[in-house]
Amino acid sequence: MPDENRFDPSQRPEITYPTEWSFKVIGTDEEDLRRAVTITLAVCLDRDSGERPYELALSRTSGRGNYVSLGLTLTVLSEAERDAVFTGLADCPEIRMVI
Repeated sequence: MPDENRFDPSQRPEITYPTEWSFKVIGTDEEDLRRAVTITLAVCLDRDSGERPYELALSRTSGRGNYVSLGLTLTVLSEAERDAVFTGLADCPEIRMVI
């Protein structure tokens, strides 16, 4: 008997765009992270849509202070744009991880 609670990766949730999306970026220096996010958004967001506001807030600092995470929330216009932002953030050397 199939387990109805198991995740089936072939069934992706339907997302209606534009939509508000949140990312968490993790690195070692807050200012470097903020700069990397700002540059990435300037490159990856659809320029024809005009300037879009976004929220970038300190989320957490590790107990020893070695790592810091920032929460980024913005409106993305399409799956392609959402994926471009994720990839752009992940490619930044200042950013250790994107969730």
